[in-house]
Amino acid sequence: MELNEYEAREILDSAHAAWSCGDIDGSLSFYVEDLTYVCNTGGADGGPLQINGRQALREMLLEINKVAEGISVTDYFRFRDGVARATVECFIRHRMTSHTLVGSYRQLVTYRGNKIARLEEFHDAARMITFWRMVSSVSPIESSLLVE
Repeated sequence: MELNEYEAREILDSAHAAWSCGDIDGSLSFYVEDLTYVCNTGGADGGPLQINGRQALREMLLEINKVAEGISVTDYFRFRDGVARATVECFIRHRMTSHTLVGSYRQLVTYRGNKIARLEEFHDAARMITFWRMVSSVSPIESSLLVE
């Protein structure tokens, strides 16, 4: 049976809802084992990031969850030919500093059966990099120089 728009949105919404509750394994239960995750920022060189496999994505999310908590909700959603285009509203709060990042980002979601097989995220890279630099172990003086 082919996935319809309602079911596809329900899968994505459920993954976001689990993440928002801090349930990483619950969120990942909506992904295939051999998933591909691509983000336009977050790579070691500041460029794109690609993660292959659910376990590798789990490890990254566990690291993020140690230092930050987040809420994400699907806003816009369109589905056609097994691919969804979504806009996600999100809130991230750094646990130690309480700095927050609020905004939206786009997702391109490819499904296989009733699970997410490929997730591509498109963030405001400059804002994302500035936030993570600001809350990292950089001194307060250096942090203030990173924000323009």
